[in-house]
Amino acid sequence: MTSRRDLLRGLPHRRALSLAWPMIVANVSVPLVGLVDTAMLGHFSDTQNLGAVAAGAIVLSAAYWVLSFLRLGTTSLVGRAVGAGRPLDTIAHLQRSLMLAGVIAAAILVLQWVLIPLAMTIVAPAGEVRDLATAYGQIRVHSLPAVLGTSVVTGYFIGSQDTRRPLAIAVVVNVLNLVLDIAFVGGLSWGAAGAAWATMIAEWVGLAVAAVLLWRFLDPALRERLRKWRGQGLRRRWRALLTMNADLAVRTALLYVALTFLTAAGGRISEDVLAANAILLQVTLLASYGLDGYAHAAEAMSAKALGTRNLTEFHRVNAAATLPALGIAAAFTAVFLVAQDPFIALMTDLPSLASTTAQYFHWAAWLPLISVAAYQLDGIFIGSGQSRIMRNTMLVAVVGVYLPVFFVPAWMTGAASNDGLWLAFTLLNVARGVLLGAAYWRLTRTRGWLRTADAGA
Repeated sequence: MTSRRDLLRGLPHRRALSLAWPMIVANVSVPLVGLVDTAMLGHFSDTQNLGAVAAGAIVLSAAYWVLSFLRLGTTSLVGRAVGAGRPLDTIAHLQRSLMLAGVIAAAILVLQWVLIPLAMTIVAPAGEVRDLATAYGQIRVHSLPAVLGTSVVTGYFIGSQDTRRPLAIAVVVNVLNLVLDIAFVGGLSWGAAGAAWATMIAEWVGLAVAAVLLWRFLDPALRERLRKWRGQGLRRRWRALLTMNADLAVRTALLYVALTFLTAAGGRISEDVLAANAILLQVTLLASYGLDGYAHAAEAMSAKALGTRNLTEFHRVNAAATLPALGIAAAFTAVFLVAQDPFIALMTDLPSLASTTAQYFHWAAWLPLISVAAYQLDGIFIGSGQSRIMRNTMLVAVVGVYLPVFFVPAWMTGAASNDGLWLAFTLLNVARGVLLGAAYWRLTRTRGWLRTADAGA
């Protein structure tokens, strides 16, 4: 029996770092595009166009967030097939995921003439802003096939233990988006439509880059299998793919609902609280960029290790990805606590908003350290294909913890508080970590990991 000391000796930290750092860099590049969008529209357009892009981006971001299950499911299935030494199965998983992405994208494009105007009536005020937001959405939605296709290919790369190619794709998309933003919005004064065209073109170019990188990544035998789009493996195992993706879609939607509720409930308390919570969420998202890198490493490494059916290696790679994440989370919390005033000053110079933000800043500052377990366990359970457990724990955390912790005191006192809202959000993340941690222990004690190691792979 392997001792705990032997288990932790010589962990593959370098492999975890090599997988994590490209994803950290790719994540950090994402908010830069939003900043340039805002800056271009703020300097070269008007508030109507700026508001339209904000409203349109909210709707599309929600859709893309929920549809991210395509990337997650592909990473898990491909990673386990790689670990099991079945390269042809990785191509079958890729083909099935691409076909599913195509069906979803086609359905949304057919329905977008109804869905987008309906969504804009909810998020945008009537008048010019809503009209501009609708036009923005109807341009950008035509990049959905490219976004979903790129997401699947990215999942294939991560499952194949390669995160540098996804970094290259993200850099191309974001840099091109920046350049086209400047040209269309700043140079041609196209406003919200210009921002939409810039993003759409960049995302289609990103798919082309992903396809080229994928073709060069595959050996000749796998290229031939991908080119033919046929074979016994392509017709089988749809049930595993659809079940996993359905579970992940529910889990991701619940997480998005929790974040959206935080914003909406804060807005009902006061306008200052709404604005302060927007700043605090940006602080929280900043920390997530660092933590997500090692969560992606956990996905890739745990999937491959489980595919080999080597539980000792499975636990070792999980430790190698988790220990650095703990250090990063502690560093984020320490920096946020020490540099609270400079952070707030960077985000706003309005005295009342700065004061309100400072009042609640400690919640966001401690959140990285509190939520790191949930981040890492998410990665491990995604990689191992334990999507049903992820769905169920998220459901319990949201419905059984998050909402009651907020609503019960508000009902008893007759008034909601922002401290109560952030307490509920914090306990949501604690519950996610505790529930997934308990599930990890149970699966380890009962050797349940092995019973699902080959499921769908």
